[in-house]
Amino acid sequence: TVSRAGILYISDDAGHQWKSYVKSWILSKTYDEDIKEQLQNLFDKYCPETLLHLKKYFKFVVPVVDIQMVIAICKLLESILDVQEVQGLEYIFVFACIWSIGAGFTEVDGKDYRKEFSNWWKDKWKTIKFPNRGGVFDYYVDIKNSKLEEWSKLLGKEYKVNTNEPISNFTVPTTDTVSFQYLLRQYISVGHAPLLVGNAGCGKTQISKGLLKDLSANPEAYTFQII
Repeated sequence: TVSRAGILYISDDAGHQWKSYVKSWILSKTYDEDIKEQLQNLFDKYCPETLLHLKKYFKFVVPVVDIQMVIAICKLLESILDVQEVQGLEYIFVFACIWSIGAGFTEVDGKDYRKEFSNWWKDKWKTIKFPNRGGVFDYYVDIKNSKLEEWSKLLGKEYKVNTNEPISNFTVPTTDTVSFQYLLRQYISVGHAPLLVGNAGCGKTQISKGLLKDLSANPEAYTFQII
């Protein structure tokens, strides 16, 4: 029986688990006290209502629990705040929130939840205002200038392909590949293992192979094995 086995079921509907993790994570960091206080306030402002809304109205292609998304937010923040000074902290937090929570959405049962999430976020949260053009996933944060910029600004003007090699060896830069590879790099830099999800043929394998090829250009830091 459950009692004899010593099994406990602890409901986390109130969010005690992820809230405790956030407090522990903030305490473990060496940021200025002002930054720590701002971070706690931002978690309190954005996360409870957003996570509750997702439970009521959204479907993930792969089930995700609240603490997974919150840990992803913390790790993405860590990858940025640990290496550089940030003036517009709320810009960085909103960016981390959007991608850590909403990037796993795709079309489920004929409904595009990624687009639904973008529309809901733009309508709900107004402090960091996104341009009318495109959705929230079309923008990254220019940290130096504390403003939103389109991912397309990070695309190079030219991309040369060596025709002597198989086309599968190349990942042509697009706004999708640039954005996902940026996020993957950030997570890898803090030792957090990311997982790409999506329908067949959306480019998960090619994005991963392209990133691994770029990282392996520095063999002293990275090596990889495709299984």
